[in-house]
Amino acid sequence: MNVVHTETFTSGLLAPVSWLATGRALAQEITEPPMAPESIADGGSAGLMAVVAVGGLLVIMAAAVKVVDLRNKRESESAQLQAQISDALLRERTLTRLQLVPTVRIPSWSGSPATIDVKGPVPTGEVKDMILRIVHEEATRVRPDVLIEDHLSIDPTVARVA
Repeated sequence: MNVVHTETFTSGLLAPVSWLATGRALAQEITEPPMAPESIADGGSAGLMAVVAVGGLLVIMAAAVKVVDLRNKRESESAQLQAQISDALLRERTLTRLQLVPTVRIPSWSGSPATIDVKGPVPTGEVKDMILRIVHEEATRVRPDVLIEDHLSIDPTVARVA
């Protein structure tokens, strides 16, 4: 009662033997299943997702451009204010030989005051007060919200050099 299916066994052996004999393999056809209506609907939602993704990227790029533009504008404003303060200090004859360095920082967000850092050695306290007054007057003429940081050091030896 043991029945052996010889058809499957022999056809399984014939394929490798025929390949060895002729040097060619038997071709098998691969067919793709037909596209179902559900997969078409998925393609439509994928297209919508792509449009939303591109729109999101455009919004992000526009925001980045705006931030960079604002930063460049603030840097330009700070360079202009720094140049005006330096010019005002150089107009005073008694200060021309002093090594004064005003540095201006304007934050990117609005409503914050500009910070002016004044560094350098000065011969007396009176000269220091005069420098701070000139810096304050020039800065408030351009911009009303300024914060002046005093890093001037009194060094009497500077008077001999100047």
